[in-house]
Amino acid sequence: MSLSSDAHFCKKCQKDTPYSEILVRKPSKYDTDRSVIGRIKLFAHTFINGGNYHDMDRYVTCKVCGLKELDNKGQEHE
Repeated sequence: MSLSSDAHFCKKCQKDTPYSEILVRKPSKYDTDRSVIGRIKLFAHTFINGGNYHDMDRYVTCKVCGLKELDNKGQEHE
């Protein structure tokens, strides 16, 4: 979670407000395969791609009204 004093434009409040930030791992195509081979593929995929920190979604939550929105910007989130 970010503890910076930056502001983010909130669509609901229609102004720059303080916010909190949460990173959530994007689901892998191997997450739904519960077989032994599927679990091995998931482990290999996770190991090769740097653990849970490879594919992340960035969500920002307005501290005034509580609106949570996806805010992926830049190369690191694509």
